[in-house]
Amino acid sequence: MLGAAVLTVASATPAQAAVALTCPATVPVYAIDGDGRLKWYGHRDAGGGSWSWASGSGAQIGHGWHGFKRVFSGGNGVIYAVDGSGYLKWYRHTGASTGANTWASGSGKVIGHGWGGFVDVVADGTGVIYALDADGNLRWYRHLSPTTGGTGWASGSGTVIRTGWKAITKLIPGRDGVIFGINTKGLVRWYKHLNPSGGGSTFGTGTGLVTGEEWDRYRTPSGAGAGVFYAVDSGGRLWWERHADPQAGAPVWYERRQIGSGWGSFTSVFADVASCAPASSTGYATGSGGRTLYYVNGRVAAVLTPGARTAVLYGTTVRKFSESTTTATVSTRAWVRLLPGPWSTSASWASSWLSANVGSTSEDILEIASQYITGAPDRYKNGLRYAGDAHYGPVGEEGRIEGSDFNDYLGIPWKYGDRVDEPEPDQKDSLDCSGFVRMVYGYRSGYPMEIGTPTGTALPRRAVQMHASAPGVMVVDGGTAKPTSYAALQPGDLLFWDASTDDGTAIDHVGIYLGVDSNGKHRFVSSRKTVDGPTLGDVGGHSLLDNGTLYDRSWRAAKRL
Repeated sequence: MLGAAVLTVASATPAQAAVALTCPATVPVYAIDGDGRLKWYGHRDAGGGSWSWASGSGAQIGHGWHGFKRVFSGGNGVIYAVDGSGYLKWYRHTGASTGANTWASGSGKVIGHGWGGFVDVVADGTGVIYALDADGNLRWYRHLSPTTGGTGWASGSGTVIRTGWKAITKLIPGRDGVIFGINTKGLVRWYKHLNPSGGGSTFGTGTGLVTGEEWDRYRTPSGAGAGVFYAVDSGGRLWWERHADPQAGAPVWYERRQIGSGWGSFTSVFADVASCAPASSTGYATGSGGRTLYYVNGRVAAVLTPGARTAVLYGTTVRKFSESTTTATVSTRAWVRLLPGPWSTSASWASSWLSANVGSTSEDILEIASQYITGAPDRYKNGLRYAGDAHYGPVGEEGRIEGSDFNDYLGIPWKYGDRVDEPEPDQKDSLDCSGFVRMVYGYRSGYPMEIGTPTGTALPRRAVQMHASAPGVMVVDGGTAKPTSYAALQPGDLLFWDASTDDGTAIDHVGIYLGVDSNGKHRFVSSRKTVDGPTLGDVGGHSLLDNGTLYDRSWRAAKRL
């Protein structure tokens, strides 16, 4: 059991880190209309996403650009364009900071050929170009003279550095080898190329993990560096998006903001890719949904929700959760832990708790939950079997019977004030759905529990009671219908279903959200009759929120304890 405090926090309330990147006063955003006119816009708040544009925005700075098959930024005013014959042309807009219609000598020269067959091509602002071919191969190039437009290329240019990307349709570069890939389902995957200047096929920890979703609502998204993105939706609205952890890939974002309208007529929109750079801030910032982001040296170390005790910390290693009942796995850098109380930046324990837990690889909520699934080995302490493959409940005339709480599994009495709940002998080694949650969060992790009439101060016995009365924050609420978005979910959230047909619209099932699996689906773990106990697998019902089966159709809500 490892506990590592890798961070020392000096003050009880660390400084705000909302500027965990640096951007110029004006970020160039280029747009090409249907008549081939190239227009310049200057966004004046790339770090914060306010609707603020520089004087002169909308100025025409070129014409005849409709003949290009693809146009993308090379950073610092450099623009690359691929024409209908596959020729790669170089331009440099010397008026990038002001919108002046001035161009470097030699703009428009051909610097390469054979570029017409790629699915997407992007540059990172240093001359490095990544190109995705139709076979799903990612190729690396380095233009040796991006500022002057020379025709020289680095040795090894064109080398395949990654394969298996056929599902990806759009690339967005970051800084220092970071690449965001958007697939056909709208999922954003994060990649870290470890040697962008020299090529090579080595990628960093966390490469390929899903870091965002619902990007199929956008067309022509582009990046300004350091996780800042600009994208146009189907209604012609221009949106600012900001990924909170571009250097390490945690699936955390700032609240997106609309910063323009009437952009639907443009055929291409792209920002100057080298505009923003990551900073090394340590402290707090506010992310999407009002969550507190805790940065350490410019990377998101913890995500904390005001009013909730469930915290997600992001480490430097990737864990993989699997089970024999499915071929899918869930890989994650997240560690889910319980705070001493509901989160607030002003809590007296905030600084010391973060200091003790950031970087820790000790047992967490997700690991504990996995200790009861199909095939989990037995674990004992002082002769007590406290973990291992659990049943759902004893067998009755119509199958497995619910009613098995955590203390029934353990075979021990449990005291609630003056009341003692004795274990049921026939429920030994069994956990029903809410009993499983109480085992993981309550008995094993220390969250207070209660039985009887809920008081709203502890984790009650039944799923319907947890949904209505357990302390915490309801982060997704579909009412009596399935929710329309998964974006607010984070690992460790309690999920609730109306899965039974014999109790009206009442909540009757509860589980724990794990994350996006290896097939790009939202996977959970819960205890079910059909498979006789806790499972993250697909026997006796798929453990998925998005595959059209029972637990997709009957999902109703998510709560963060």
